[in-house]
Amino acid sequence: MSSEAAVVIDAGTAFSVAGLLYLVSATAGAVHVLLNKQNVGAAISWIGVIVLSPFFGVVLYWLFGINRIRRRAQAEKRDRLDTDDELRVAERSSCNVLDSLSESQQQLLKTGLSIHDWPYLPGNTVETLKNGIDAYPRMLSAIREARHSVVLSSYIFEHDDVGKQFVTALIDAHNNGVQVYVSIDGVGVGYGFSLAKSDRVLRKHGVPTTRFLHTFSAAGTRFINLRNHRKILSVDGEKAFVGGMNIRAGNLLKGRPRHQTQDVHFCLQGPVIDQINRVFEDDWQFATGKSVSLPRWNGGIAGEVTCRVLLDGPDDNYQKLELTLIAAINSARQKMIIATPYFLPDVSVVNALQLAVLRGVDVQLVIPQKNNLVFVDWAMRANESNLLKAGVKIFRSQPPFDHSKLFVVDGAWSLIGSSNWDARSLELNFEINVECYDDALAQELEEILSMKIQSAQRVTETKRHLLVSLRNRFFRLFTPYL
Repeated sequence: MSSEAAVVIDAGTAFSVAGLLYLVSATAGAVHVLLNKQNVGAAISWIGVIVLSPFFGVVLYWLFGINRIRRRAQAEKRDRLDTDDELRVAERSSCNVLDSLSESQQQLLKTGLSIHDWPYLPGNTVETLKNGIDAYPRMLSAIREARHSVVLSSYIFEHDDVGKQFVTALIDAHNNGVQVYVSIDGVGVGYGFSLAKSDRVLRKHGVPTTRFLHTFSAAGTRFINLRNHRKILSVDGEKAFVGGMNIRAGNLLKGRPRHQTQDVHFCLQGPVIDQINRVFEDDWQFATGKSVSLPRWNGGIAGEVTCRVLLDGPDDNYQKLELTLIAAINSARQKMIIATPYFLPDVSVVNALQLAVLRGVDVQLVIPQKNNLVFVDWAMRANESNLLKAGVKIFRSQPPFDHSKLFVVDGAWSLIGSSNWDARSLELNFEINVECYDDALAQELEEILSMKIQSAQRVTETKRHLLVSLRNRFFRLFTPYL
């Protein structure tokens, strides 16, 4: 046989083997999609990617399409609310709240308990902190005054002028004998322009730290599309801070730092701190394999707000946030205001908003005029015409970038926390939110949102150049992945 013929045979064999491998991998990927993807549109999209992009499509699905954390978290689930005494206390706490609520709010609370079994706890205070100017001094003061424990979880923790203050305070607390634990998201830790990373500096000084779902670990490629988006600071079981604010200089709105960002954060005191601490304890166990035990709240009644932690994530808390949003929308009778930097929810949420408008509810949506993620903004603009037709009032808040995450219904129920109204928060991120039943808090948040609306640009029409419309609608196709 000539050498040329041998080359032809070898090439043909190679193509046959490659074809066989493609067939096997594509079939396996498509079968996995059919068995695991509940969303029909997402399933069709992934099968198309797998079939039309040999090998590369399967790799993309491996990186971005498989929800392994959900199965793993279920296998490792630690449910500590399992004794009869604790269950009876939880049931009494939630039932005692009902008497003070309207009929629609009572139904919302009962629905909420069916969605997520953590109890609603009375006797809390929730203090609003606007931007880093209000929030950071309070957070740093709490760390410096700590006597027993400090835990911090953040998506972004830049090593800039603000981040360095937090690093110093945490190191000092550790050196003073306080138990300090810091968790930073494995992707979020890479934000910022400083070569020094906050967790490395902390670790160098002996402070226990972890990168949650570290992208570059041995198993990191499986988690590349998942984020721990929670923001938690809890001190001594006495005071906790949650909301949407990361740790970076841009939140101060001073000088000319990169990424100037408006935001709202919250300081909580009361029994709900035990739920917040439990979230951190579970995250730390998951990320490190080691357990921590944080102090419990023992301060009695701190205020008049009834609230509970609402978790969401690609684990056993999957879709609890989306179901709660829909339940809250369905409970509305008069007015609701939503503030979010990214508004790309599932069609079921949009349909619920449309039905609310048809019931006569005043539905107002506040989104940024200037967004930090241009592709997301383009996709959002593609949806504006449908929202306007549905009767939703859209307001674009003035720069700098508005990162606020607030949801208020009928001046009585509010949702605060880390979640956006997009597929990433609703399906992929680990999030922490707090449901609150309190007229005074809801009205305070409405006042904050009303001030944003007064200076905002109202969206009344969506006529755009053909090329701009095509661009926006093209990026809307990637809504599940933005």
